Amino acid sequence: MTEELKREIQVPEGSTMSKQQYEEFLKDAYGLMAKCPQYFAGGEGLNSLELAHLIPVVEETVLAIYVGINHAVCNKGLVTPFLPRHGHNNVFVFDPQVFSGGDVPAGTSDAQNILNGFEPPNETWSKDWTYVMIEDPARTFESLWGEKGYIDMIPAKFEDFTMLSDLEASKVCFFIDPKAFEHPVNKGRDYLQAARQLGGKVVGEFVIPEGIAGETEGLEPVVLKKGEKLYVATNDFGPCAHAWSNIHPDNKELAVVNENSAVPLDLVIKKPAIKPEYAEGLIPAGGSADMTTDWFYRGDMVVRMPLLQGLVKG
Repeated sequence: MTEELKREIQVPEGSTMSKQQYEEFLKDAYGLMAKCPQYFAGGEGLNSLELAHLIPVVEETVLAIYVGINHAVCNKGLVTPFLPRHGHNNVFVFDPQVFSGGDVPAGTSDAQNILNGFEPPNETWSKDWTYVMIEDPARTFESLWGEKGYIDMIPAKFEDFTMLSDLEASKVCFFIDPKAFEHPVNKGRDYLQAARQLGGKVVGEFVIPEGIAGETEGLEPVVLKKGEKLYVATNDFGPCAHAWSNIHPDNKELAVVNENSAVPLDLVIKKPAIKPEYAEGLIPAGGSADMTTDWFYRGDMVVRMPLLQGLVKG
Protein backbone atom coordinates (compact mmCIF):
# COMPACT_ATOMS: atom_id res chain seq x y z
CA MET A 1 0.00 0.00 0.00
CA THR A 2 1.33 3.44 -0.94
CA GLU A 3 1.69 5.82 1.98
CA GLU A 4 -0.51 8.89 1.73
CA LEU A 5 0.86 12.39 2.10
CA LYS A 6 -0.29 13.82 5.42
CA ARG A 7 0.85 17.39 4.82
CA GLU A 8 -0.68 20.15 2.73
CA ILE A 9 1.36 21.43 -0.22
CA GLN A 10 1.19 25.17 -0.79
CA VAL A 11 1.83 25.87 -4.48
CA PRO A 12 4.33 28.76 -4.72
CA GLU A 13 3.63 31.88 -6.72
CA GLY A 14 4.69 31.53 -10.34
CA SER A 15 4.65 27.73 -10.40
CA THR A 16 2.85 25.93 -13.23
CA MET A 17 2.72 22.67 -11.24
CA SER A 18 -0.42 21.51 -9.46
CA LYS A 19 -0.62 19.99 -5.98
CA GLN A 20 -1.17 16.61 -7.63
CA GLN A 21 1.98 16.99 -9.74
CA TYR A 22 4.04 17.91 -6.66
CA GLU A 23 2.67 14.90 -4.81
CA GLU A 24 3.40 12.56 -7.74
CA PHE A 25 6.96 13.89 -7.94
CA LEU A 26 7.46 13.37 -4.22
CA LYS A 27 6.12 9.80 -4.38
CA ASP A 28 8.39 9.00 -7.35
CA ALA A 29 11.38 10.44 -5.48
CA TYR A 30 10.51 8.40 -2.40
CA GLY A 31 10.34 5.21 -4.47
CA LEU A 32 13.79 5.88 -5.93
CA MET A 33 15.40 6.74 -2.58
CA ALA A 34 13.77 3.76 -0.85
CA LYS A 35 15.92 1.47 -3.01
CA CYS A 36 19.01 2.89 -1.27
CA PRO A 37 19.72 1.30 2.13
CA GLN A 38 21.09 4.45 3.77
CA TYR A 39 17.74 6.24 3.69
CA PHE A 40 14.50 5.69 5.64
CA ALA A 41 14.76 3.94 8.99
CA GLY A 42 11.81 1.93 10.24
CA GLY A 43 8.79 4.15 10.59
CA GLU A 44 10.11 6.72 8.12
CA GLY A 45 8.54 7.11 4.70
CA LEU A 46 7.03 9.57 2.26
CA ASN A 47 6.25 12.06 5.02
CA SER A 48 9.91 12.17 6.03
CA LEU A 49 10.86 13.99 2.81
CA GLU A 50 11.40 17.69 2.31
CA LEU A 51 9.92 19.21 -0.84
CA ALA A 52 11.28 22.41 -2.35
CA HIS A 53 10.89 24.25 -5.63
CA LEU A 54 13.99 26.39 -5.97
CA ILE A 55 12.88 28.40 -9.00
CA PRO A 56 9.08 28.03 -9.11
CA VAL A 57 8.75 29.40 -12.66
CA VAL A 58 11.11 26.63 -13.85
CA GLU A 59 9.32 23.31 -13.32
CA GLU A 60 12.50 21.24 -13.58
CA THR A 61 13.98 22.76 -10.38
CA VAL A 62 11.57 20.91 -8.09
CA LEU A 63 13.59 19.06 -5.45
CA ALA A 64 13.00 16.21 -2.98
CA ILE A 65 15.40 15.84 -0.05
CA TYR A 66 15.83 13.18 2.61
CA VAL A 67 17.88 14.58 5.50
CA GLY A 68 19.41 11.85 7.63
CA ILE A 69 21.43 14.15 9.88
CA ASN A 70 22.06 17.88 9.99
CA HIS A 71 24.48 18.55 12.82
CA ALA A 72 28.28 18.57 12.90
CA VAL A 73 28.00 16.64 9.64
CA CYS A 74 25.12 16.49 7.20
CA ASN A 75 23.80 13.64 5.04
CA LYS A 76 21.14 14.07 2.37
CA GLY A 77 19.56 12.15 -0.47
CA LEU A 78 18.63 14.40 -3.40
CA VAL A 79 16.32 13.94 -6.39
CA THR A 80 15.75 16.74 -8.89
CA PRO A 81 15.70 17.11 -12.68
CA PHE A 82 17.85 20.23 -12.45
CA LEU A 83 19.84 21.68 -9.56
CA PRO A 84 20.35 25.43 -10.13
CA ARG A 85 23.80 26.93 -10.01
CA HIS A 86 24.86 27.96 -6.52
CA GLY A 87 27.70 27.95 -4.03
CA HIS A 88 28.15 28.05 -0.27
CA ASN A 89 29.60 31.28 1.01
CA ASN A 90 31.21 32.00 4.36
CA VAL A 91 29.19 34.62 6.23
CA PHE A 92 30.79 37.25 8.46
CA VAL A 93 28.71 38.82 11.23
CA PHE A 94 29.05 42.42 12.45
CA ASP A 95 27.64 44.60 15.18
CA PRO A 96 24.91 46.85 13.68
CA GLN A 97 26.26 49.77 15.69
CA VAL A 98 29.27 49.64 13.37
CA PHE A 99 27.69 48.40 10.12
CA SER A 100 23.95 48.59 9.39
CA GLY A 101 21.35 49.88 6.96
CA GLY A 102 23.19 48.64 3.88
CA ASP A 103 26.53 49.92 5.13
CA VAL A 104 28.88 46.92 4.99
CA PRO A 105 32.66 46.43 5.06
CA ALA A 106 34.44 47.23 1.80
CA GLY A 107 34.55 44.30 -0.61
CA THR A 108 31.49 42.57 0.88
CA SER A 109 27.75 42.35 0.19
CA ASP A 110 24.82 42.15 2.57
CA ALA A 111 23.88 38.46 2.74
CA GLN A 112 20.24 39.31 3.40
CA ASN A 113 20.09 40.97 -0.03
CA ILE A 114 21.71 37.98 -1.74
CA LEU A 115 19.61 35.09 -0.43
CA ASN A 116 15.81 35.16 -0.59
CA GLY A 117 14.49 33.90 2.72
CA PHE A 118 17.80 34.51 4.52
CA GLU A 119 17.77 33.28 8.11
CA PRO A 120 20.40 33.42 10.87
CA PRO A 121 21.68 29.92 11.71
CA ASN A 122 19.56 29.63 14.88
CA GLU A 123 17.49 31.77 17.25
CA THR A 124 20.50 32.86 19.33
CA TRP A 125 21.89 34.86 16.39
CA SER A 126 20.20 38.25 16.27
CA LYS A 127 18.35 39.21 13.11
CA ASP A 128 19.48 42.77 13.82
CA TRP A 129 23.15 41.86 13.31
CA THR A 130 24.72 42.56 9.92
CA TYR A 131 25.58 39.45 7.87
CA VAL A 132 27.92 39.82 4.90
CA MET A 133 29.59 37.69 2.22
CA ILE A 134 32.85 38.46 0.44
CA GLU A 135 32.26 40.00 -3.00
CA ASP A 136 35.77 41.20 -3.91
CA PRO A 137 38.19 38.23 -4.15
CA ALA A 138 40.96 40.53 -2.89
CA ARG A 139 39.18 40.78 0.47
CA THR A 140 40.68 38.21 2.85
CA PHE A 141 39.16 36.35 5.76
CA GLU A 142 41.88 37.69 8.04
CA SER A 143 41.11 41.31 7.13
CA LEU A 144 37.44 40.84 8.02
CA TRP A 145 38.28 39.08 11.26
CA GLY A 146 40.21 42.20 12.26
CA GLU A 147 37.52 44.67 11.15
CA LYS A 148 35.88 46.82 13.81
CA GLY A 149 32.54 45.39 14.95
CA TYR A 150 33.34 41.82 13.89
CA ILE A 151 31.38 39.25 15.92
CA ASP A 152 31.92 35.83 14.33
CA MET A 153 31.99 33.89 11.07
CA ILE A 154 29.57 31.20 9.92
CA PRO A 155 31.69 28.80 7.84
CA ALA A 156 30.17 27.41 4.67
CA LYS A 157 30.05 23.66 4.15
CA PHE A 158 32.02 21.55 1.72
CA GLU A 159 29.95 18.86 -0.03
CA ASP A 160 30.78 15.42 -1.38
CA PHE A 161 28.35 14.07 -3.99
CA THR A 162 28.01 10.35 -4.74
CA MET A 163 26.14 9.11 -7.81
CA LEU A 164 23.82 6.31 -6.65
CA SER A 165 22.03 5.50 -9.92
CA ASP A 166 23.23 3.39 -12.86
CA LEU A 167 24.03 5.31 -16.04
CA GLU A 168 21.81 2.89 -17.95
CA ALA A 169 18.81 4.12 -15.93
CA SER A 170 19.66 7.77 -15.35
CA LYS A 171 22.49 10.04 -16.44
CA VAL A 172 23.48 13.20 -14.56
CA CYS A 173 25.84 15.87 -15.81
CA PHE A 174 27.39 17.75 -12.91
CA PHE A 175 28.74 21.22 -13.59
CA ILE A 176 31.41 22.60 -11.26
CA ASP A 177 33.99 25.33 -10.85
CA PRO A 178 37.22 23.93 -12.38
CA LYS A 179 39.08 24.98 -9.22
CA ALA A 180 37.46 22.00 -7.48
CA PHE A 181 39.87 19.70 -9.31
CA GLU A 182 42.82 21.40 -7.61
CA HIS A 183 41.61 20.17 -4.22
CA PRO A 184 43.58 17.18 -2.86
CA VAL A 185 40.43 15.11 -2.37
CA ASN A 186 39.47 15.30 -6.05
CA LYS A 187 43.11 14.94 -7.11
CA GLY A 188 43.16 11.59 -5.31
CA ARG A 189 40.20 10.25 -7.28
CA ASP A 190 41.71 8.81 -10.45
CA TYR A 191 38.31 8.09 -12.01
CA LEU A 192 37.52 11.80 -12.23
CA GLN A 193 39.81 12.18 -15.23
CA ALA A 194 37.58 9.85 -17.25
CA ALA A 195 34.45 11.45 -15.77
CA ARG A 196 35.62 14.87 -16.95
CA GLN A 197 36.41 13.54 -20.41
CA LEU A 198 32.99 11.90 -20.63
CA GLY A 199 31.32 15.10 -19.45
CA GLY A 200 33.07 17.13 -22.15
CA LYS A 201 32.03 14.60 -24.78
CA VAL A 202 28.30 14.32 -23.95
CA VAL A 203 27.47 17.66 -22.30
CA GLY A 204 25.48 18.74 -25.36
CA GLU A 205 23.04 15.86 -24.81
CA PHE A 206 21.83 17.31 -21.49
CA VAL A 207 19.08 19.90 -21.29
CA ILE A 208 19.28 23.27 -19.55
CA PRO A 209 15.69 24.35 -18.85
CA GLU A 210 14.16 27.27 -20.70
CA GLY A 211 14.27 30.50 -18.77
CA ILE A 212 17.70 29.90 -17.22
CA ALA A 213 19.96 29.80 -20.27
CA GLY A 214 23.61 30.33 -19.34
CA GLU A 215 23.15 28.71 -15.93
CA THR A 216 26.23 26.49 -16.35
CA GLU A 217 28.45 28.88 -18.31
CA GLY A 218 32.07 28.70 -17.17
CA LEU A 219 31.57 25.48 -15.21
CA GLU A 220 33.15 22.15 -16.18
CA PRO A 221 30.86 19.22 -17.08
CA VAL A 222 31.43 15.91 -15.27
CA VAL A 223 29.48 12.66 -15.72
CA LEU A 224 29.87 10.23 -12.82
CA LYS A 225 29.23 6.49 -12.87
CA LYS A 226 27.46 4.74 -10.00
CA GLY A 227 29.53 5.00 -6.82
CA GLU A 228 31.80 7.76 -8.11
CA LYS A 229 32.17 10.94 -6.07
CA LEU A 230 32.77 14.64 -6.63
CA TYR A 231 34.01 16.95 -3.86
CA VAL A 232 32.53 20.45 -4.02
CA ALA A 233 35.34 22.45 -2.44
CA THR A 234 38.20 24.82 -3.20
CA ASN A 235 41.59 25.18 -1.57
CA ASP A 236 40.91 28.79 -0.54
CA PHE A 237 37.64 27.92 1.32
CA GLY A 238 35.71 30.16 -1.06
CA PRO A 239 32.39 29.27 -2.72
CA CYS A 240 32.56 26.49 -5.31
CA ALA A 241 29.83 27.05 -7.88
CA HIS A 242 28.01 23.90 -9.00
CA ALA A 243 24.82 22.67 -10.63
CA TRP A 244 23.55 19.54 -12.34
CA SER A 245 21.23 18.42 -15.10
CA ASN A 246 19.43 15.09 -14.86
CA ILE A 247 17.52 15.83 -18.06
CA HIS A 248 18.69 13.49 -20.82
CA PRO A 249 16.68 11.84 -23.63
CA ASP A 250 17.84 8.32 -22.64
CA ASN A 251 16.88 8.58 -18.97
CA LYS A 252 14.27 6.09 -17.78
CA GLU A 253 13.92 7.67 -14.32
CA LEU A 254 15.39 10.39 -12.16
CA ALA A 255 18.69 9.80 -10.38
CA VAL A 256 19.45 9.72 -6.67
CA VAL A 257 22.51 11.69 -5.57
CA ASN A 258 23.88 11.39 -2.05
CA GLU A 259 25.39 14.40 -0.30
CA ASN A 260 27.74 14.25 2.67
CA SER A 261 28.80 17.64 3.95
CA ALA A 262 30.56 19.41 6.81
CA VAL A 263 32.31 22.69 7.45
CA PRO A 264 36.10 22.52 6.92
CA LEU A 265 37.66 21.89 10.32
CA ASP A 266 40.91 23.67 9.48
CA LEU A 267 38.98 26.89 8.79
CA VAL A 268 36.94 26.56 12.01
CA ILE A 269 40.14 26.15 14.04
CA LYS A 270 41.78 29.09 12.29
CA LYS A 271 39.08 31.70 12.90
CA PRO A 272 39.32 33.84 16.05
CA ALA A 273 37.25 33.16 19.15
CA ILE A 274 34.01 35.09 19.64
CA LYS A 275 34.46 38.18 21.77
CA PRO A 276 33.11 37.67 25.32
CA GLU A 277 30.47 40.41 25.02
CA TYR A 278 28.76 38.45 22.23
CA ALA A 279 29.56 34.87 23.25
CA GLU A 280 27.15 34.44 26.17
CA GLY A 281 24.17 32.35 25.09
CA LEU A 282 25.31 32.14 21.46
CA ILE A 283 24.90 28.65 20.03
CA PRO A 284 27.37 27.97 17.19
CA ALA A 285 25.96 27.36 13.72
CA GLY A 286 25.47 23.65 13.16
CA GLY A 287 24.73 21.51 10.16
CA SER A 288 24.53 22.84 6.63
CA ALA A 289 23.17 26.33 7.53
CA ASP A 290 21.92 26.55 3.93
CA MET A 291 19.46 29.34 4.74
CA THR A 292 22.42 31.45 5.87
CA THR A 293 25.28 30.57 3.53
CA ASP A 294 23.71 29.71 0.16
CA TRP A 295 24.49 31.92 -2.82
CA PHE A 296 22.49 31.37 -6.02
CA TYR A 297 23.41 32.56 -9.51
CA ARG A 298 19.78 33.68 -9.92
CA GLY A 299 19.10 34.63 -6.32
CA ASP A 300 16.23 36.94 -7.23
CA MET A 301 14.31 33.98 -8.71
CA VAL A 302 15.02 31.46 -5.95
CA VAL A 303 12.59 30.44 -3.22
CA ARG A 304 14.68 28.63 -0.63
CA MET A 305 11.91 27.97 1.92
CA PRO A 306 10.61 24.41 1.47
CA LEU A 307 7.05 23.70 0.38
CA LEU A 308 7.07 20.81 2.86
CA GLN A 309 9.44 20.52 5.79
CA GLY A 310 11.07 17.11 6.18
CA LEU A 311 11.49 14.98 9.30
CA VAL A 312 14.87 16.66 9.90
CA LYS A 313 15.20 20.33 9.04
CA GLY A 314 17.75 20.72 6.25
